[in-house]
Amino acid sequence: FAWKDATVVLFLSTIHNSQNYIAKLRKQPSTISTGYRQTAKVFGDKARKELDIPDFIEEYNLFMCGVDVADQLRSYYNTERTYRKTWKPLFSFLLDIVVGNCYQLSTYRIVGERTLRQHSHAQFRRNLRDALLYNSICVRKQYTQPVKEHKLAKVFKKQHFCAACKEARRTTTTPHYGARKPLANLSINTTRKERGDSHGWKRRIRTPRTNYGCTVYMIAFCTGLQCWSEHLAKLNSIE
Repeated sequence: FAWKDATVVLFLSTIHNSQNYIAKLRKQPSTISTGYRQTAKVFGDKARKELDIPDFIEEYNLFMCGVDVADQLRSYYNTERTYRKTWKPLFSFLLDIVVGNCYQLSTYRIVGERTLRQHSHAQFRRNLRDALLYNSICVRKQYTQPVKEHKLAKVFKKQHFCAACKEARRTTTTPHYGARKPLANLSINTTRKERGDSHGWKRRIRTPRTNYGCTVYMIAFCTGLQCWSEHLAKLNSIE
């Protein structure tokens, strides 16, 4: 669009069609302003006059300098730091924009009182920080199901180390023979007993592994009564 007020101004818009006009009270330009002779004919001897202007001119007058305001808000509390990752500056920039826009849309923004604007902005960010970090500082209520609902059953397809044996540092008593390929050379790690060239090497004794576990917590436990009884004792102590 081309609009002539004092001078010709060009506009580009994606939402307006230059067909809608709004009646606004306009002030007569000063005698030293550009295009005073042309505008004086419209105003005559009146200092103010209600004129019809396009709606895109009205919105431009209301929302101009929005980028400058956004940059000003970001400059107060900037989260950007020196990064080596290329995506982190973009993340900081977007985070600052989102927080600034939230402040603009919030009730913390005080219009017309310059002395309180910056204080309200700081208070908005403090409250936002406290709200985001509330879940990390509050005491969470632990929800536990009744002990009778905990069952020892086969819950894993692949064997897992027993949690009770691992905590008590109990080791397995069943010898473990690794899978071997036919006609393959035996390494030190696959021998069942010490050899002369193994330098006193012994297979490391590991914690027992099992497919069974607790049906509620999905923790592996041995089928022996000792491990499961220790787990039930802990549940009873919590209740």
